[in-house]
Amino acid sequence: MLETVSALFVDADQKVLLGLRAVWKQAWPGHWDAIGGRVEPGEALEQALLRECREEVGLVPTRYELVLSEAERFPERNGAALHHIYVVRAWEGGAAVNLVDEHDEIRWFGLEEMAALPNLTIPDLITLVQAALARG
Repeated sequence: MLETVSALFVDADQKVLLGLRAVWKQAWPGHWDAIGGRVEPGEALEQALLRECREEVGLVPTRYELVLSEAERFPERNGAALHHIYVVRAWEGGAAVNLVDEHDEIRWFGLEEMAALPNLTIPDLITLVQAALARG
């Protein structure tokens, strides 16, 4: 089964980095989502998280927490998968840069701004960030 890792980067102002998925993507085209991608065969989840973040936005997570592992909610549309979502509170690499064509753009959003997005992949992303912030 396909596995993915995703990173919800949260900065000191509690803004969250999201990527607007390219319109050519099979799953969730034109939707804002966490940064991440597929876990390669034989790759540990944390290795995949670090690799995907470095490849996509040039950041390497240094403090992160797994906040959700869940089966794909719409397998009939997006294919069967197991998704692992992390909240990232510290990283190396400076400012995020959109390095690949998988996102049409990347942008930082406040939680209220995220809640107002009509095209967020799943509303749970907001709840996951809020819970991680509450835990410190």
